[in-house]
Formats: sequence, C-alpha cells, structure tokens
Amino acid sequence: MSRVTDSSGKWIGWAFFADLGNALALTFSYMFSKSVTMQYPDKEKWLPYSRYRGHHFLKRDEEGEIKCVACELCARICPCYCIEVVPYEDEKGNRRPAKFEIDMARCLFCGLCEDACPADAIALGQQYEFSSFSSHDLVVGRDDLLAKPGKANAGGAVVSACLNTQENVLVKTSKQQGYNWWRNIRRT
Repeated sequence: MSRVTDSSGKWIGWAFFADLGNALALTFSYMFSKSVTMQYPDKEKWLPYSRYRGHHFLKRDEEGEIKCVACELCARICPCYCIEVVPYEDEKGNRRPAKFEIDMARCLFCGLCEDACPADAIALGQQYEFSSFSSHDLVVGRDDLLAKPGKANAGGAVVSACLNTQENVLVKTSKQQGYNWWRNIRRT
C-alpha cells in the first residue's frame, strides 16, 4: 500500500515541477522580449472606445437648458449612494436640480444612473484622467458636470500626446492614428 502512495506522490511532484518549469520559461521569454509599455502621458495617450464608462457628464437640450428633471431616480438606483439631487421649480414651472453632486471617490462607474434616467440627462463619458490628493476635490457639482466632455466618437487606439503640466495631457493628432496596443501583447 505504501508503494502506491509513493508512486502517485512522485507523479504529482513531477507534474507540479513541469508546471513550474513552463511558468519559468514563460517568465524568462518575457524578460528578453520587446516591451509593450505605453509611454503615457509623455508621448502616448489611449483614446477610449465609445462604450467606455468614464467621468459623468450632464446633457443639454436643443435650447441649451439642462435635460435633468430632478426626478432623483439616479440617486435612488445608485448602489453606493454617491449622487445627491435637490430639486426646485424654475419660473416656467419646470422641475430642475438646484444641487446635483456626484462623489467620484465613492462611484463604481456601473452605469445604472445612466440607464435609470428617463430624460437621458446623465451619461458616462470618455474622461479617465482625474485624480486628486483630497477626496473633497472629487465631489463634482452640476456646473462642472455640464462642462465635462461627452462620449467618444471613435477610439481604442494609442495616439501621440504631449504632457503639459499647466493644463492636461494634450493630444497632438485630431484623427485616429496610432496602433492597437492589444495586438502587441505576445501570447503563448
């Protein structure tokens, strides 16, 4: 009986050793291959796809008014309770938000607020470069949400960029040029 367990134990040991050898061979092959590191933000920047869920933004209608009717459905459906809406009625009798704040530090970027909105007023846009040393700076108000960029028209490529420390990262090219970084990753 002890011979059977000894032989099966050796077989399992050799199987794990073979897996370890395969993993080390893969690691060493990546050590000596060409790097696929993106030179962000000094030389390259990724343009997000149109379905990307980045920073929130609020939409306007044809007259330039905010589309939000302050129904508070986005605040109620939010799983992390990061949206705060306070409604008021304007002089025309329309319901508008007096206060519309999103705490980006708590947001999951799930898109439920976008799906719940009956007026199609809130959406998740293309901006992914926002960070702060203070969580108070990540609370974004109504006016800031109206100024945010909208959805990307086309994307998924890496394009030339230039880092400017006084402003944001600026993209040099207006049309989509560059490479698809996903195809540069070598597979086994």
